[in-house]
Amino acid sequence: MNKLLLSSIGATAAGALTLVSPADWSPRVRRAYIVVPGVLAASFSAMLLSRIVDRQAAVVSRVESVTEVPTDAAYPFPQRHPVAVRVAVPVLIGAATCGFQASSLWIDAALERGIVRFGAAHPRRWMAALAVAMSLGMDAIGERANTRTAQARPES
Repeated sequence: MNKLLLSSIGATAAGALTLVSPADWSPRVRRAYIVVPGVLAASFSAMLLSRIVDRQAAVVSRVESVTEVPTDAAYPFPQRHPVAVRVAVPVLIGAATCGFQASSLWIDAALERGIVRFGAAHPRRWMAALAVAMSLGMDAIGERANTRTAQARPES
């Protein structure tokens, strides 16, 4: 698909979602907006950390079966992470995600109040236009960076 088409679809979705005011949401929906992404982020990070640890253990067991077990000082592979780290990292990632989601509600309300102070009759429409412009702008910046990176790479 064309990059411009994908960028336009993403910008349109961002604008349409911005038209919906979180102030109109029920408390249950607001809690879900904060908690669900945090749980998903924590679950995904726990899964990734588990895969990394399992892969490390597989590499270490293969090396140990082929060679003599090296001393701790010369051990070339990372040690297995303690259980506390394997639990704390996903919990912290989930908590940070929840904090980001909660702060986004506060930022949304503050932005809407600021636009109303400037005298706008329909602040959500201005916010949607800003979301569309920012989405298209970020896509253009990313595409330009990709083009520069591709040009800077030596041809092989």
